[in-house]
Amino acid sequence: MNSAALPDAREPKTALPPAYDLHAHILPGVDDGPASMDDAVAMARLAARAGTAHMLATPHRKDVAELSSIAHIRAVTARLQRRLAAEGIPLALSLGMENHIDETLPADAAAGEALTMNGTRYILVEMPFFGEHSFVEPALTRLQAQGLTPVLAHPERIEAFQRSPELLRRFVDRGMLSQITRGSLLGHWGEPALLLALRCLREGMAHILSSDTHSPRGKRTPELQRATAIAAEIVGPDRAAAMISAVPKAMLEGKPLPLPPLPLPPLPLPAAAFGPVGVV
Repeated sequence: MNSAALPDAREPKTALPPAYDLHAHILPGVDDGPASMDDAVAMARLAARAGTAHMLATPHRKDVAELSSIAHIRAVTARLQRRLAAEGIPLALSLGMENHIDETLPADAAAGEALTMNGTRYILVEMPFFGEHSFVEPALTRLQAQGLTPVLAHPERIEAFQRSPELLRRFVDRGMLSQITRGSLLGHWGEPALLLALRCLREGMAHILSSDTHSPRGKRTPELQRATAIAAEIVGPDRAAAMISAVPKAMLEGKPLPLPPLPLPPLPLPAAAFGPVGVV
């Protein structure tokens, strides 16, 4: 696919509601997100200017466990929130985690060492990027048995799902949710991720759209408008808007998800904008 054909410059056709970004590495000095408080503030300023009202800080569970602590990231979140208030940046923060999946994740979640989204039953889970692992499905099953709802982070970037989208469909049919990343829709993570992101949207396997922001610069910034506009061409403007606003807001509040139905019949893929899109 020619990267020049990707819809990177597309803008929303209508005003979007306030966004709730549930995958963001904004806490400074915690993981591979911003190294400094100033960079974290710059990310927050970009997000607020782009219409994000609330951001869930999701540091990597592995980094927190090995390099800091739950108490530390709570303190950093509070310190960053005070700095935003002092600078007049209208962005609310809450705390979660990007929880890499392994055999210990269910036990860590039960012990409060793997954080859910803002203390709700929704938990952001990162699959292994490469290969197939026998512990994945039992761990997800245990999380659900504990009353938690796994929200699969950027499934479009995961090799197992790229090789077998039917595996993702099976997980979704079992009540799991998925979070598509803005950069995938902008072509930043390559053609396989773009194609699977489009398929997830078209087939109802995508529930929220988040930034997975890591920096105020480069391809991992927090603005969601362009990716939302692309999603709207696949699922319609109401569902696309809900994926950045009403649905993630409900997750933060621990409520059922108000996700509008897909258009019937499904909207055609915009082939002229995306290039030759086929079956993943």
